[in-house]
Amino acid sequence: MTDVVLPTREQARALTDRIRVAVEGTWLLIQEAYTSRAWAVLGYASWDAYCTEEFGTTRLRLPREERQEVVASLRDSGLSTRAIAAAAGIDQKTVRNDLAAGGEEFSSPVLGADGKTYAARPAPEPASDEARLGGTDRVQPTGLGFQAAVTPRPTPAPPETAPPAGPRRRPLPEAWADAAHDLSRAAERLARLTDDDRFDRNRETTHHQMPDLLGALEHTTRLLKAMHLDQAPTSTEARRWWATSLHTLSDALTDVANSINQEK
Repeated sequence: MTDVVLPTREQARALTDRIRVAVEGTWLLIQEAYTSRAWAVLGYASWDAYCTEEFGTTRLRLPREERQEVVASLRDSGLSTRAIAAAAGIDQKTVRNDLAAGGEEFSSPVLGADGKTYAARPAPEPASDEARLGGTDRVQPTGLGFQAAVTPRPTPAPPETAPPAGPRRRPLPEAWADAAHDLSRAAERLARLTDDDRFDRNRETTHHQMPDLLGALEHTTRLLKAMHLDQAPTSTEARRWWATSLHTLSDALTDVANSINQEK
């Protein structure tokens, strides 16, 4: 049996980055295939038929966190929830749940299969208790048996000496880790947009987001100060790496600030 030759850390990182670029590129191509109506040019009667026939056995199965981001991106590009479901190999209800979980709205215009743009349908409202019990056009049964089946038992009042229970909070380490992950993913997504071939001709439109970006930097600086990294129980090498990285970032920001101050 041949021993496996492990790659170096740099090689492993380069390979992972290539996979990431390939996966992201795949969804950009899917967006283009839908918006350009490539499926119709190839003779398919619908986008669903195109996805099933061409990619039925090769569609990617993304983790839920990454899938939500992909679904949101496809929705922003004009794909309907049905078109996204066909492309991603999931059902339409899952698409709607992913959009809702990510705080996305259903208000973005939809590019129809005919190439025309339509207003999005509003998200369905949850059914009310009255509707679930039959609505106002039905007569509710009466009697002790029915009341016992649908009426919850009263919750006993807590003892007067017991303090009122507050909302249960999520463990801070877990919330912190998720928030840091979301921040990193959002920054990576913005940085990747600078590699888009449309970035140069749309550069001026990015300047309007400077207040938001500066606010993000300010918040990041605040949280770094609150972490008291000088008191972290870690190795000397880790401290040096942190310090070197922060100095590098500081120098880069200083260069940007100096370039802004230069007279044209």
